[in-house]
Amino acid sequence: MVILMKNINIFKNTEFNIILILAYIAIMLAISPLIPGVTWFQLGDFTLDVVNYYHTLMIPLALLLILYATYIMKLNQKILTAINASTIPLIILNILGLIFFYPSNTQLIDYILQGMRDVWMLLLTLLFFIGLLLFPFKFRDSFKKIWGAYFLILLATISAGIAAIMGMIYEYGSLYGYSSIPIFNSMVNSWGGLQTFLGNLVTSHSHEMLPAVMGGIVALAALSFGYGNLNGWKRNIINVGMVISIFGTISMTYLYIISSFGTYSIPAIFTSGPYGMNGLALDDSQTGLIGIGALISSIGIYFTLSNKKTVRLLQISELITWIATMFVMVGIGYIIEFNESYYGFATAGTPPNGGPGYLYDMAYTNGHLMFAFFFMPVLAALLLAFLIFTKENSNFVNFNAYLFLLGTALGAEGVLIYLITLSWYVEAIGLAIIAFSMLLMLYPSIKIYYKNLKENS
Repeated sequence: MVILMKNINIFKNTEFNIILILAYIAIMLAISPLIPGVTWFQLGDFTLDVVNYYHTLMIPLALLLILYATYIMKLNQKILTAINASTIPLIILNILGLIFFYPSNTQLIDYILQGMRDVWMLLLTLLFFIGLLLFPFKFRDSFKKIWGAYFLILLATISAGIAAIMGMIYEYGSLYGYSSIPIFNSMVNSWGGLQTFLGNLVTSHSHEMLPAVMGGIVALAALSFGYGNLNGWKRNIINVGMVISIFGTISMTYLYIISSFGTYSIPAIFTSGPYGMNGLALDDSQTGLIGIGALISSIGIYFTLSNKKTVRLLQISELITWIATMFVMVGIGYIIEFNESYYGFATAGTPPNGGPGYLYDMAYTNGHLMFAFFFMPVLAALLLAFLIFTKENSNFVNFNAYLFLLGTALGAEGVLIYLITLSWYVEAIGLAIIAFSMLLMLYPSIKIYYKNLKENS
């Protein structure tokens, strides 16, 4: 009976569940070439097979972030227990959903399994949100110091939750149509018809979710690095950066809501060129603010870095993911948007129906989705989790940190090379290095976890 109780209790252990999610994500990335239809590098957008696989990784990533935030912010213990208890079932649902996705005669089972997973995650997000609402009352002194990060996490949770609901509505509309809900069906028709609505919805879902998640990661990093212990301008500049990211999150969320549930068409600003094709999409300007806020916050966060070389290297790797993401999304992406008369929105033709350089835009589309929308959020989240198990200097972890930095640099540069030459090899090498290093980092993390377990038993 004692052994049974110990085995049950281990599943309630937050660090154990974090290790499980880390292992799941790292292994799933490693075996991705074996998954049918998952070809990361091709011109254009993700295929349906890739999108399905993508969600089997990103939903556990969201679970990891919710679990991590609940843990480090010391939110309600009952909420933490509920999240811990959900880890294994949600991983199983993800795996089963991936298995049943492919055979045509099991697609209904797949829809049910993935639907259960999505609703379950939404309920956990709601529980986490309730825990966040209670935080200022439970930790008043801490709240006064870290209010910027707190509000960014709160608003990022709301934004990501809205994006998740958009994705769920999209799936319902794609699978079943809206004829079963007459009132909603008439609204969809008034917004331009089903296909227009679904197109707007899936665009808003994908474009809103990742900036919201990255904004939350930035705030979590600041908290875990201990920015509340800073004084004066160092802490204030972090809060200023958080406020800018908060504004970007609010304005981005508002734009995606009114452009999905209505007839609002997001405009371009600073337009030029033939037919006004060149210009920055307004939503991209707001998502960019989230990243700009992160870069401003990183100035102050730099002063929180550890004196221990190993911990410091992982923390620097975290900051570099933000910089690399901004390089790809803003440094390259904005240039393309201001030259769409050439790039043509990845569409063949001549302005305003396309552009001669559409293949290069297609390359950027795939390259930046892989790097900035996939690997960087995954790496940024996993680095925070790895830091839980990294307290002392380690040559092995140092080596891994250098691999993370090398992979990130090659990946970011590889997106630019992909755009210019249509060759994806440099980016692929960079991302392969990152994936390999994630696998390597499981060893010291599991080792430290079991060491802590023995010491506390």
